[in-house]
Amino acid sequence: MEIKRLTPTKAEAHILLGAQRDYVNRGNTAVKCPRCGRSLEYRCGESGESIYCTDDMCIVVHTRGI
Repeated sequence: MEIKRLTPTKAEAHILLGAQRDYVNRGNTAVKCPRCGRSLEYRCGESGESIYCTDDMCIVVHTRGI
C-alpha cells in the first residue's frame, strides 16, 4: 500500500515556490507538478498563498504572510 504525502521534499518545494513566483509576477506558470506532471494551481487568500497540484492528493505548499 502506497502512502501519498502532501508535504513536499525540499527539492519539490523549491520547484513549487518558483511556480508560485511565476503566478504572482505573470499570472500563470508553465511549471508542472514535480511528482505527477499535471498542472499547478495558485490560490491567494487573506493571510497566505497556496500552490498545489490539480490532483487533490498529490502535493501542496502553503506560505503565510504577515
